Amino acid sequence: MDDHLVLPAVAKAMLASAGDPFMARALAMKHGAPGRALRILERAVGAGGLSDGSFGEALSDWRIASTAFFGAMRTRSVFFRLWDQGLRRVPARTHLGVVSLNASAWTTGEGAARPISRLTLNVPPLLPQTATAIVAVTNEVARNSDPAALTLVNNALRDAVADAVDEAFFASIVDSSTAIEPSVGNDRASMLQDLRALLGEVNVNGAGSLFWIMAADVATAAALLDEAGSMSPLGGELLNLPALVGTTIPAGTIYLVNGAEIAAALEGIEFDVSGQAALEMLDEATGSSTVPTAAALVSLWQSGATAMKADVRFSVKRLRSSAIAARTDVAWLLPVS
Repeated sequence: MDDHLVLPAVAKAMLASAGDPFMARALAMKHGAPGRALRILERAVGAGGLSDGSFGEALSDWRIASTAFFGAMRTRSVFFRLWDQGLRRVPARTHLGVVSLNASAWTTGEGAARPISRLTLNVPPLLPQTATAIVAVTNEVARNSDPAALTLVNNALRDAVADAVDEAFFASIVDSSTAIEPSVGNDRASMLQDLRALLGEVNVNGAGSLFWIMAADVATAAALLDEAGSMSPLGGELLNLPALVGTTIPAGTIYLVNGAEIAAALEGIEFDVSGQAALEMLDEATGSSTVPTAAALVSLWQSGATAMKADVRFSVKRLRSSAIAARTDVAWLLPVS
């Protein structure tokens, strides 16, 4: 089994056992889970210590499995694609020194003093945050040994984690200082004008890692208007720059992002399983702990289901306001009303 399927195998075993680590490992072994998954589940049974040789091995297994799982996410998640190819990676839980005034170059004669430019440094903290995804499956699916059941759990876990992380990512880098303007029109000339304006707002220094990120309807219109044929409704290239389609991007929206001007750190993922919780089964949940609101809850125990909460810990910080810009109300190809 490939390493990117180790975490889904662990997740499926935990779902099948409703969080019981002894049963999870027994079920994983019965269903032919890889050795790396079995070692991870074995260390979940009890506490480990630095003097325990197998504990370090399990940590290494979890790190390898997490890295492989995150790597496979790049085809589904905007954040993980940028993490793989564009974002400025920095150590987690650190303060960043960002040069806001470039140093000047000087030419000096023999024996002359060498002047030093004064630099202004901003030190914004890179604060950790958690994106939470919840996946609920029926007990029949969780306990099924068919490979299709693992594929189903893997896809559900990937989709939930991708959407949760992408939503938190854009909420962190888009604020009131972000250049957001409505699209100028509906035809191809208007599309080029929108794209040119975005390039002028983000491609300030002519350097970095530029990515178009858009909603599905914008990608469809761009593909039909792209004369080079390198753009598809699922993404591709637009003006020779990578174009990604994000499932959490609002309809009619396109971003241009310079990943080199966004600092990020990725710490890891944690699982928690319960078969006794009550969930609000809505895309836009109305329940709140701060402002109590009546909500219709579904009991997992009564419905014969088990849920997994996946917490992804990461940090992200936009280094400059020009790192991202957007056009909204994009209606390329639609008739003018």
